[in-house]
Amino acid sequence: MSELRAGVVGLGTMGRHHARVLAGLAGVRLVGACDPDPGAGSALRTVPVFPDLDRLLELDLDLCVVAAPTLAHAAIGSRLAAAGVHTLIEKPLAASAEEARILAAQFERAGLVGCVGHIERFNPVVRAMRERIGGGEVGTVLQITTSRQGPYPQRIRDVGVILDLASHDIDLTRWIAGAPYVKVSAVTSRVTGASGHEDLAAVVGVLQDGTVVNHLVNWLSPVKRRLVSVTGELGSLRGDLLTGTLWFNGHDGGVAVPGPGGPVRVPGGRTDRSQVVGPEPLAAELEGFVAAVRGHAGVVGDAADVVPMQAGAEVMDVTAAILAQPAAVVEVSAATGPADAVRSGPVRVAAQLSAPPGADRVAALLGAGESQTGGLPVLVAGYVPAPGSRRWF
Repeated sequence: MSELRAGVVGLGTMGRHHARVLAGLAGVRLVGACDPDPGAGSALRTVPVFPDLDRLLELDLDLCVVAAPTLAHAAIGSRLAAAGVHTLIEKPLAASAEEARILAAQFERAGLVGCVGHIERFNPVVRAMRERIGGGEVGTVLQITTSRQGPYPQRIRDVGVILDLASHDIDLTRWIAGAPYVKVSAVTSRVTGASGHEDLAAVVGVLQDGTVVNHLVNWLSPVKRRLVSVTGELGSLRGDLLTGTLWFNGHDGGVAVPGPGGPVRVPGGRTDRSQVVGPEPLAAELEGFVAAVRGHAGVVGDAADVVPMQAGAEVMDVTAAILAQPAAVVEVSAATGPADAVRSGPVRVAAQLSAPPGADRVAALLGAGESQTGGLPVLVAGYVPAPGSRRWF
């Protein structure tokens, strides 16, 4: 396999970027793309652009990137798996956790490389944070918070901020902490109505290791932000994913506050600021995908710097729990191993509480059952809206 033949499905903003990077990768030849939009061909002038997938598959692809609308991911991915094409599907992997697991199973049965484009894992700041957390620099992780905000994206029409934005933060949080979500709740709001889905959300969750997580997402802000903060017993890390800046605040010989059991050390004193430099995240992601395809063919040895489809399905478990409405007790499957450990079973709704006509109220429901894999009870507290309210849980 001296040269890999690559294709791209969907030539929106992300699809054009994928095509650009693939065209420049050594040992890869971009041979074609497909998009039903008659004007999509103007985005690529060096390779043919077809209106349907059948024509693209006639080019004998080795690998393909899917950057089509989310609702089409399952159908397109299934066809590529049946055709024997190694595939990277942009996040979210599918429109539901069930579809995502079906896709993962199809690629596994076919013996193909199947992965999902959670690009933040390839951001140099996120990678530096994961390495420093793994090295024990902040000690036991207590809390991870993220803020992902910016103007309304013209490219999005089929999903809201939970699938488009929060899925990034859910995956990177699981990855840097090395633990899955076991509890999650959220308040969301639809303001513009342009997409027909939620425009902002405040998410609260707990990981299997006890880490508390908070995600603020919206596409209503004129200021674009991509921030991640990790607070631990020994200090805190704060990363700006847009500027590549990483701050560390740590102890400097005994900063402490009174506590019930004696003095408690808190971050303070030492401050380090660094500029993290690395390759373009999309280029790193696609290089990992190509290396995995070559490794699958036995051309090189160990090469697995990809986000497996199973991990994408687990992110969909969490987004499904967040989007459950009205307020519901949901069970997010808990893995017994690291965050990317394989586990089976979809999100299960254990109970549901409807709001009485004309009344807004707060509901706190304790799940009667336990996670089949983790044995952890789930508590979800949600805001139950009156009919017609913009807000829902």
